[in-house]
This record gives sequence, structure tokens and C-alpha cells, in this order.
Amino acid sequence: MALKIYGVAQSRAYRALWMAEECGVPYEHVKISTQGGATRTPEFLAVNPNGHIPAIDDNGRKLWESMAINLYLAKKYGKDLAPRTVEEEGQALQWSFWVMTECEKHILQALFHRAMLPPDKRDEKVVAASVEALKAPMQVLEDALKKGNGHLVGGRFTVADLNVAAVFSWLRPAKEALEPFPVISAWVRECNGRPAAKAAQGK
Repeated sequence: MALKIYGVAQSRAYRALWMAEECGVPYEHVKISTQGGATRTPEFLAVNPNGHIPAIDDNGRKLWESMAINLYLAKKYGKDLAPRTVEEEGQALQWSFWVMTECEKHILQALFHRAMLPPDKRDEKVVAASVEALKAPMQVLEDALKKGNGHLVGGRFTVADLNVAAVFSWLRPAKEALEPFPVISAWVRECNGRPAAKAAQGK
């Protein structure tokens, strides 16, 4: 099998697994997590010298960083998931970078302090601050989805929707952040309810 995806669905690798499922491309799922030093072995460092997941090996072409992986997979295998024009490509890059710089850190803070950390290490003040910090960028997303008829690029589901929705899927433990944004709420449900997303969630 030419394509290998390294990681587990409970990590950023979910994004790559979801994209591969959307593309319908056969792949080998190498289940490797950050626990127990598995990402620091010589074998894995040969795939990603940073020692992080996800990473892929596509017939010898090694690639890391979840957004780069998905933009690559969409362009190579994704057909309508990929940008059709240079303008669409710019938009897909914009939204992929945007969600990482403007949203992911706040979403992760909410996730960790609501669900991942031991109960005695959780701090609701951190969650509240994260929800507050998300309001401005989420308004940007809400407005864009309204203008785009429920999508971010080209009026159809693309890699841009997948990349952003995959990050927002981590916001489930802090659903109050979504309440003021009905368009985002419906879009997140629709995106993460897609058959390919559900298939990836079980990996």
C-alpha cells in the first residue's frame, strides 16, 4: 500500500485520517501515539524528525504538519475537495493557517481543562478565558459561512471546511462557545457527521 498515515484519531492525525477517508484512497494506518516514546524511535524520526504526529509516507514522499498533509492529499487524491483555481487555493491556505493561529490554542485549552487533564488540574477560569478569546475569530468564521452558503471555498465542501471543522470538533466539551454562533454550530455538526469523518473517528 503506497500511503501510510501515522497517528491515532485522538490526535491531530484525525484530520489526515478524515481526509484520506474523504478521498477514498487506500492507506495503511500506523497507530502510533505520543505515549511511551513511540514518536522518538529512530524508525519514526526517519518519517518525522520533529517526533510529532501526524505524519505520512506516500510512496516514499514523507510529509508532516496536519494542514500541509491535508492540502497535499486533497490536491493529489481529493478531486472536488481540492482547490480548483489559484484563488481557491489561496482561500484554502488562508483558512487552514487561520484556524491554527487564531483558534486552535484556545480550543485546546478548553478541551484540556474540561476533559483531558486530571480533575484536580482543571481550571474553569481557563475555559472561560478561552471561550471569550474565541468570540472574535468565531464571528469571522460565522460571517464567512453565511456569505459562502455554508462553506468556506467555492460553495462546496472542500479541504478548507475539513481542516477548520476538524479543529472545531475538539470544542465539544465547551459547547457554550458555539451557542452564540448558530451557523458554525450547524456547520460543525454537518461536517463531523459526514461518513468519512465518522469512519476516521473510529481509527
